[in-house]
Amino acid sequence: MRRVVVFLFIQLALVAQAGSASYEVDADNMRTIEDSMKNLDSHVALKDAKGATQEAKDLIAAFEQVQDFYARKGNATDAVGFARKTHELVRQILSSVEAGDYDGAAGSVNQLARSCKSCHDIYK
Repeated sequence: MRRVVVFLFIQLALVAQAGSASYEVDADNMRTIEDSMKNLDSHVALKDAKGATQEAKDLIAAFEQVQDFYARKGNATDAVGFARKTHELVRQILSSVEAGDYDGAAGSVNQLARSCKSCHDIYK
């Protein structure tokens, strides 16, 4: 029985790894990110820590995937840099929200929107 559980665990890990490697930066994924950013902005404005925290965590994961996509793609160092910057900004937002600093979080949300626009000017 233990071998079956270990085997299934390994299979699930391989499927998860293959799924993350197949992430594509496409219109659907970008719309999902855009929706999360709008929701994050709203949650920060409303000082909704729970909602802002969840959206920030979702965005952190999304920007990690975007960064990985462009790193694997190659010849897109600007995109990797933009993804890294947005990832750092979302982490700042999360830290600000956790500290109850919604003004700081709002400022970082504005920087995040500008960073996304800069990347889209080149890669959209």
